[in-house]
Amino acid sequence: MLIQSQQNNGQPFFITFACTRRFLLGIAISITGVSQGWAQSVSPAPPVSPPTHSQLAARERALSNRMRELEATFLRLADLLDTTDPRRATTLRSAFEQARELEVTDRLDTIVELLEKGQLLKAGTGQDAAIDRLRELLAVLESGENRKTVTDSKKKVKEFLGRINNLIARQMGLEGTTEAGGNPEEIAKKQDTLEDDTQSLAEDVDAFRRESANAAGIKSKSDSDDNPQSEPAKDGSSNESPEGQGGENSSSPDQGSDSGEKKSDQQEPQGNDEVSRADRTNRRLEAARSRMQEAKEKLDAVEPDAARKEQERALAELEAARAELEEILRQLREEEIERLLVKLEARIRDMLRAERMVLRGVEQLSNEAATTSKRERELESTRLGSEQNVITANITRALTLVRDDGSAVAIPEALQQIREDSSLAADRLKRSDYGSFTQGIVEGLVASLEELLSALERAEREQQDRQEQGQARGRPAKPGEQPLVDKIAELKMLRILQTRVNGRTSRFSALLNEGTEQASETELIEALGRLAHRQERVERAAHDIATGRTE
Repeated sequence: MLIQSQQNNGQPFFITFACTRRFLLGIAISITGVSQGWAQSVSPAPPVSPPTHSQLAARERALSNRMRELEATFLRLADLLDTTDPRRATTLRSAFEQARELEVTDRLDTIVELLEKGQLLKAGTGQDAAIDRLRELLAVLESGENRKTVTDSKKKVKEFLGRINNLIARQMGLEGTTEAGGNPEEIAKKQDTLEDDTQSLAEDVDAFRRESANAAGIKSKSDSDDNPQSEPAKDGSSNESPEGQGGENSSSPDQGSDSGEKKSDQQEPQGNDEVSRADRTNRRLEAARSRMQEAKEKLDAVEPDAARKEQERALAELEAARAELEEILRQLREEEIERLLVKLEARIRDMLRAERMVLRGVEQLSNEAATTSKRERELESTRLGSEQNVITANITRALTLVRDDGSAVAIPEALQQIREDSSLAADRLKRSDYGSFTQGIVEGLVASLEELLSALERAEREQQDRQEQGQARGRPAKPGEQPLVDKIAELKMLRILQTRVNGRTSRFSALLNEGTEQASETELIEALGRLAHRQERVERAAHDIATGRTE
């Protein structure tokens, strides 16, 4: 049904793409409806009889089947769009991969089994997690651009910055040689080569602008709008930057007035978005190329003083273009950080919910020791250990995300410690060791995840504040290299890690003195060794933050 509307001209696809998003949103809403159904079945009987367990399971199974159809639709649409709209095809494939990574259909199938068995509380928890995963998937579709495309854009802009830095260095060299009285003929040849390289960069930046406009759904400018760039650029008097209208221009009033007239005919875009900045960068490069052409003509006419003034103006245009590219890179980094924080927050929230369920199960095992058989307790402890292993795997995925970013120190260390404790808790539960020592580890995991979630929520709010304030707080020392979280947030997280090390040290000291803990002395000694290693890593993280190093 969704595929039939995909035909020519691209327009029907936007309808199809919107239908896909609405279809996904409908699944999430339907899950909520099923949740309300089982909530009625565990609440006091209302006047209208609630749905039975089998009815709820049937509705959930229908949602699972719809989700499978939607995943298949992602791939079919992506194949159709490979030639006409490759960027959106990439988005759909990313949504498919995200759905598989989040195991959405598997979770829905598990909920069906729980509903059939009448385990309504566990089914409700699973439905909450499924809704969170569907929201993540919906965010991928709504963004129209996944993390990979943002990374690709960053690589392109960094490449542009490297090339423009090279152009600036070469232009400065030519300006110095001209001022020193070098051979005008040789300088003119080098200036001509530099002009060609500048033109090549301008064309690449303009192609990047068009790609960004298509991705953002902005209608590309017509050729008639773009043509004026090349015509006035040849006389060297248009698209002049404020830097290029300094003291030299004030000494040439005729030329300055001519430039003002040309600028009034073609105004620069005033937006601060990626497309507008790329457009301004292209115009600056065209203006720089025009100045280089003027400088070459002056050199051919053996007028070095006039040529040097044109070279200075060309240099000012190049520096203005570099500033625009740095701002694009900074904005891309902000977007990348925002997406990563949202993804991390969703994962940590999901893990915290699961960890609380494990803690509740461990507490029940300890409380029901006298009323249940040993075999039953062993089976339940093994099941909790398996659930803890799933949490460990999710922590590993979150840790990989942060390490791939490579700009944080304390957060990766926090996740590393949580993963170690989670793995230790899973091993002990699988050995049917659910005593106070194991329970303390699980309680620590809940507290650690709560603290990490709170830190990420603060970082996300601060990131949004920075974006809203724009330039109010100034530009980073290295544009485009903004860290995932600032140093203050890193130090706060490091303080939490050190506090937890101190608390665990005190606890182990009390256990060794009292001798009442179920854990053996050998286990405590091994735990102390791990704690010592953890203290070393916290110290190393503090050193890295102080010296400005990242992973």
